[in-house]
Amino acid sequence: MLALFTLCLCAAAAVGGVWFARAGEDAPAATGFQGAVRPHGAQLPDFTLTNQDGEPMTAASLRGRPVVVTFVYSTCKDTCPAQVQSIRGALDDLGRDVPVIGVSVDPGNDTPARARAFLLEQSMTGRMEFLLGTRAQLAPVWEAFGIAPQSKGRDHSAYTVLVDGDGRQRIGFPASQLTSSALAADLVRLK
Repeated sequence: MLALFTLCLCAAAAVGGVWFARAGEDAPAATGFQGAVRPHGAQLPDFTLTNQDGEPMTAASLRGRPVVVTFVYSTCKDTCPAQVQSIRGALDDLGRDVPVIGVSVDPGNDTPARARAFLLEQSMTGRMEFLLGTRAQLAPVWEAFGIAPQSKGRDHSAYTVLVDGDGRQRIGFPASQLTSSALAADLVRLK
């Protein structure tokens, strides 16, 4: 019993030590970014998906400039519209557009028509590409960003990530922490 208690205490101390050592790493004051720094080495994976208009889009076509990547579904009524409105506000704050892609997390229900309707409703037509595909096509993108897709009885991971021009995932915002001003500030820093 004493050995088990000692083992648990050591494990808790190790976890606590790692947590305290990392506690300041991703803080805005330490990095200058408002969002959380993504894991070193995380990349935008290679993909070929289609947008809401049936046009192909590849990861290679996004290289060379910062990109906002968010994970949404077309029939969402709360979190996804809030995320997209924060992105829209950030673009308005910047006074210019940067590429924005919304990756479907509900391939069974996201159709081109629903994706176009979602973009229209969010006033993001022409400002955001809604990427569609099969579950097999989308899964590598979800996996690369650590996203759980929408499923029966479980909501998807609601996350927005800034990818730099070299294809590196740099800054992330969970939906609960995404604001237009923070996203705009980090986009300015990311250039």
